[in-house]
Amino acid sequence: MYRLMTAAAVAFLFASPAFASHCPKDAAAIDAALAKMSISDTLKAEVVELKEQGMALHAAGNHRESEAMLADAMRRLLTAE
Repeated sequence: MYRLMTAAAVAFLFASPAFASHCPKDAAAIDAALAKMSISDTLKAEVVELKEQGMALHAAGNHRESEAMLADAMRRLLTAE
């Protein structure tokens, strides 16, 4: 049982950085979409603000909140099309 718990803990520690790197990829996707889309200045400002807040949360280590903020920004872009 001890070996199983230790293996699970080690696997979790190695997997955590992989999940943390998702935020910059989302931010890059948002930037790419903003460059290609023609949207209102108001919507663009909202999306940029959400992206910046999401990356600030990422830098602070709050990855779950960061992903939620970045997902909100992406949803706004998708509904603008």
